[in-house]
Amino acid sequence: MHPIAESKKNHLWSKIVWHTDPDESPLGPFHHAEVYCCEESNGYAIWYVRRLAKDDQRGMSGVDSGDYLLDFFPQTARDEAIERAVLVANSGTSADEIIMALDKLAAASKKV
Repeated sequence: MHPIAESKKNHLWSKIVWHTDPDESPLGPFHHAEVYCCEESNGYAIWYVRRLAKDDQRGMSGVDSGDYLLDFFPQTARDEAIERAVLVANSGTSADEIIMALDKLAAASKKV
């Protein structure tokens, strides 16, 4: 069992929507798309981490790789924050559909 990275200790829920197949590119760069809900000092944040290759055709054109704050909830809305993260991370039947939906949300959110 691997220890939890310090940066992920405040994560309440996370899902890797898509990642590079290590069998197809064992020595290549690791690309992925992830959604997570974490506790912040004044509430709960839902983040979309988009780390796709520049030539990757997934998602919406014009949305760059980066960290996007999709939503924020007050300290009294922990369950609602987790529920929202689960729903956006499962908003399609395939990884490509989910990434497209996340990119649409990202286009209207804050990139950090």
